[in-house]
Amino acid sequence: MPLRTAARLSTTITVPCILLPLVLGQVSLTTAQIVTRVSPSVVVIQGKTASSDVLGSGFIVSKDGRIVTNLHVIKDLNTANIQLPTGEVFDSLSVLATDERRDLAIVKIAGFNLPVLELGNSDALTVGDQVLIVGTPRGLEGTVTAGILSSVRDSGAAFKVLQTDAAVNPGNSGGPLVNTKGQVIGVVSFKLRSAEGLNFAIPINYVRGLLNDLHEPMSLELMRKGLSTKLMPDRQSGGPSLKETLDWLKEKIPLAARHYVFTLPDLFGLAERMGRTKDVTVRTVPKQFESCTVVFDSTEVEVWEKYRQHPIVSTRRYTVPLGALTEVWIMKDDLPLSTSEKLAMWLVVLETTSNVVLSEEHEDLRNTTKSESRKTAFIAFNDESTAKRVLEAFNHAANLCRGKEAF
Repeated sequence: MPLRTAARLSTTITVPCILLPLVLGQVSLTTAQIVTRVSPSVVVIQGKTASSDVLGSGFIVSKDGRIVTNLHVIKDLNTANIQLPTGEVFDSLSVLATDERRDLAIVKIAGFNLPVLELGNSDALTVGDQVLIVGTPRGLEGTVTAGILSSVRDSGAAFKVLQTDAAVNPGNSGGPLVNTKGQVIGVVSFKLRSAEGLNFAIPINYVRGLLNDLHEPMSLELMRKGLSTKLMPDRQSGGPSLKETLDWLKEKIPLAARHYVFTLPDLFGLAERMGRTKDVTVRTVPKQFESCTVVFDSTEVEVWEKYRQHPIVSTRRYTVPLGALTEVWIMKDDLPLSTSEKLAMWLVVLETTSNVVLSEEHEDLRNTTKSESRKTAFIAFNDESTAKRVLEAFNHAANLCRGKEAF
């Protein structure tokens, strides 16, 4: 082969190989580059409900002012404003779409030529991918936390959720979970505060579907009326009474009991000090199920191999106003027991839009008690069918209790 021809073929072959990653956008950005690209599109959403102030995040998806956020951020607002990173404030918004089941909303401000966040593909994710959360916790614009995509889970309600260990802070709800290309792959939705690393986002491809199904702009009040219509039960349709439902739950909740043994790797000499195994027993006990405010305890007993005479007991008590529940759903979780064994659990998640669930935790080892108000409570079952029946019962009780509050 003549030298000139060989050189020409070599050029033809090698140049596309060099350009291909650039063409397909496969080059990862540094954290600083991601923040520079994403932050101009992340907004602060704040407003007032009948009883409290609300602070959340959102992100811009169109130059004319369409913004994605969580439905629970805007759902109960009587007044709202949206602040851009430039400091510009919009004192009114309209609602273009809502998805109650997935906790999504698309709102609109009267913007022009706004910076848009690029949508990624949540169906192309791989567990272990690096991700970042860019939000406005407590109104601090451009705050960033980093982590990995820990899992893509089945919510138990016919949609997926993304789990990440990137920290979720108050005010992050509605903000973007982004990949290393600066593309949004999820909408930060919630955190189970009783377990580290259980931070969740709704996959962005659900937002794509919602963007293709927009309705005419409506006010927050009209949106709320539409949601209320869908939430209110048909009280003429019969079904178990509140007492019958709560009595049934009192019988079934103790089934949320489990016993398992962790086999621990020798990290930092822990196995040498405490033993290679930790025996764990968890019991859930209904304490008060006679009204629209229910109380139950989750007690965990840990017994380390080398300290069998000194069990560690911690009890978390949940006080849940059933009428405040906005959603009850199931999430499957696989608890690692060793490097090769996992325990499947189904978490029944009781969710509200504001911090009205009281959580009180007591640990006997240090004799400490901690109380906090939160938006969620959960009960873990080993059996999926039982978890689904408990979910239905809580939903029915919540429907019966809505609107019964004295004030």
